[in-house]
Amino acid sequence: MVILVDAMGGDNAPDAVIRGAVKASKEIKETICLVGNEEIINSKIKEFYGKEKIDEVAKNIMIHNTTEVIEMEDTPTVAIKHKKDSSMVVRI
Repeated sequence: MVILVDAMGGDNAPDAVIRGAVKASKEIKETICLVGNEEIINSKIKEFYGKEKIDEVAKNIMIHNTTEVIEMEDTPTVAIKHKKDSSMVVRI
């Protein structure tokens, strides 16, 4: 099973999401896939854990890179139709 997590959505994202995924990875065997901007996620990994890539921190976490962001000001239906490479749409 692969657990998809929107790394770029929610309060305190991506910081809280990344830290939560790393913590969860130690307690479960399933693969966790962080969906979001890979460059931002990897910069946070370096900041938090001193590693270049997520697989150096947890072997059962991977990243699916996305290039678009749905902003709070975006109309939801329009954003879903036009921002197909956002973390929310890819995860769904």
